[in-house]
Amino acid sequence: MRNALLTFFALLSSFCTCFAQFDVETAKRHVIVKYSPLPMFDFDNTIQFGVEIPLGKGNFALQEDLGYGNATFSAWYDEDYRPDKQIFKSRTHLRWYFMEKRRMRAYVGPEVLYKKVVYRDSQWAGRDCEGPYGPCSFFQNQNVRVDKNVVAGHARFGWQFITPSRFTFDVFTGIGFRHIFATSHSPGIPDSDVRSVQDNWEDLDPNESDFRPSAVLGFHLGIVLGKYRRD
Repeated sequence: MRNALLTFFALLSSFCTCFAQFDVETAKRHVIVKYSPLPMFDFDNTIQFGVEIPLGKGNFALQEDLGYGNATFSAWYDEDYRPDKQIFKSRTHLRWYFMEKRRMRAYVGPEVLYKKVVYRDSQWAGRDCEGPYGPCSFFQNQNVRVDKNVVAGHARFGWQFITPSRFTFDVFTGIGFRHIFATSHSPGIPDSDVRSVQDNWEDLDPNESDFRPSAVLGFHLGIVLGKYRRD
């Protein structure tokens, strides 16, 4: 994975114009491609890339991040327990750059996050039961799928630093709220027959949801695309 990321940035850097000295004024109307290292170490780990697209004269920008991950390359599990799960994540962030220096600018704006974590599990379920707690005529092993859905909104504040060689570094933080709810996608199996799916840090029940405060903190590594220009 490390070699793949190094290759990615090496290919991007090949587009650099060696004689150009980028700063905020020359870079703010260019598209910036970014990589986020920290999501690799989340509980719901993802490989996350993004793109920042300037709007108008560059005082506003729209950034979209997409991420994918699964438990096979998570640092939070050992070989004795590794759930069958996949993670899909999207972050959309509108930026207003309200302060500019030669190689640094500060921004603020709203962010919307959506994350889906797909769990697949095998469970024993009672059949022909007289009540919710039995007794049951027999038990049957069944494959179930439970999705954890996260919808969040944050007010985000950060700084972007631009080097003469067109590499960028963003650091940010933000606060907001998130709604977490689980849904079952198990054909032919009623939600009431699907037990909660256990992860190391939480139990997911298709009949429950939660609304809680949320905070974000992270950084992006990026590179400015396009030809050098000062106009």
